[in-house]
Amino acid sequence: MRVLLIVMMLAAIAEAAPRDAIDALPEIATVKRGRVTVNVRGAIAKARHREMIQLVEQVIADTTARFGIAKGDAHPVVTLCLFGDAASYEKVAGAFGPLPSEWGFYLPTVRIAFANIGASIGNLRHELAHPMVDDDYPRIPAWLGEGVGSLYGSARWKRDRFEFLVNYRLRDVQRALREAKLPTFAQLATTTSKEVHGPEGMIYYGMARYVLLFAEQQGTLSALYSELRAADRKSHAKILARHVDERAFLAWVKKLKY
Repeated sequence: MRVLLIVMMLAAIAEAAPRDAIDALPEIATVKRGRVTVNVRGAIAKARHREMIQLVEQVIADTTARFGIAKGDAHPVVTLCLFGDAASYEKVAGAFGPLPSEWGFYLPTVRIAFANIGASIGNLRHELAHPMVDDDYPRIPAWLGEGVGSLYGSARWKRDRFEFLVNYRLRDVQRALREAKLPTFAQLATTTSKEVHGPEGMIYYGMARYVLLFAEQQGTLSALYSELRAADRKSHAKILARHVDERAFLAWVKKLKY
């Protein structure tokens, strides 16, 4: 019993240490919209606070409208931590363990998202998109979750919604296409989280992003997401094929310019 108590105490201390680092970050704002509450904290210049708050509001509004995220009971608060440089990002985010990315990541178990906006403001949009769709679709496949996040990573606000843009991930997709390494739609739809975040991750991230971008440009992204969310994973390949013509996608992505 004594050993068990010591282990529990050490675990509590280990958990408190990184949370203390989060609590020490200056609070920028708490944004509430519908059932979503985001506590925004950050080691960034005060002159940028208004811009960050506006971006958070835009991501919440866009994901809610675009993916038909229904109203309902309030979700637990998401803490969004923003950093203006790599050093502060690595110090605080690194307290939670090895950094999976130098740009940002989301920890669903503690509902904390980290974004190095010094590297790119797109990292805020990408990481905040994760809890939005994760809460709506708790068992979202890794390829779809990262594909959605990557869409928001390169986007611009146009009137009342985001317009998703062509970005650097096109290079990975076109290189894989030239080298005959690009997954088929059936392979993409059945990938595991380990594969998406593994050695070939850049290919999966890129393909997921551009498949979804193609669907958006064809006007089918919202319907595709809704059907995937409602269906068993075994049906995902057929649903993807029904909403996106694979041959048309390959011809489109081959000619796309960045």
